[in-house]
Amino acid sequence: MSGAAAGTAAFDAIAPDYDASRGGTARAAGFAGQLAPLLDPAAAVLDIGVGTGIVAAELTARGHRVFGVDLSPGMLARARERLGARVAVGDAGRLPVRSASVSQAVSTWLLHAGPDPRAVFAEVARVLRPGGRYLVIPARGMRPADDIGRIVGELEDRLDPGGTRQDAPELLAPIAAAHGLVYEGRASERPAVFRVSPDQMARSIAGGRLFTGAWQVREEDLGLVAEACARLRALPDPELPRVREMADFVMVFRRAG
Repeated sequence: MSGAAAGTAAFDAIAPDYDASRGGTARAAGFAGQLAPLLDPAAAVLDIGVGTGIVAAELTARGHRVFGVDLSPGMLARARERLGARVAVGDAGRLPVRSASVSQAVSTWLLHAGPDPRAVFAEVARVLRPGGRYLVIPARGMRPADDIGRIVGELEDRLDPGGTRQDAPELLAPIAAAHGLVYEGRASERPAVFRVSPDQMARSIAGGRLFTGAWQVREEDLGLVAEACARLRALPDPELPRVREMADFVMVFRRAG
């Protein structure tokens, strides 16, 4: 099975539980609230990696006309329930969209999930009109620096030494620039605070499905996951939830020209 096919199958498998595992409608509404002030309500929005359509639906409720593409038929089945015929199967690295036909595009939690960011930014640059903007909410743009975060971060680095699943601005900005997209900085930053214990985190990653299934660890690397789980459970008071602080923000890219 190719990497793209494996990724599609993984998202098809987690589609029924995807929204609930990521904060549901409340978190989607928060993301839409961050994106909406940066969007032109008079122009259509292309949601690249639309997933289940939960964020796109919240943008629609705010008066935006949203079209979406996603590679996972399982995710799109749910998106169609929310957006109707305005969604289509499409690879973020090979968009089924005409060149220079889009004024604004968005992606929420896409670039950590496996697509080649070089291909994605090349395609975004192709479909955007000069001056058009691409708004990205990263999943891993900020790593928590607490004891749980240090262990999980080290695991991610060992599993992905090339950083292909990291989507921080300092990593993506040079890639975007190489394709004519200027990084204009962070916008709409919103603190996010949640509670999780080391034991809960260990149970979450124990099966080798990081990011609640979005990243399926190879069988030969499951020993690294088991080692991280043991380290998590060896922390002081492993049953005690930690208050973990992150920040959701929007990265703003503009098509040059």
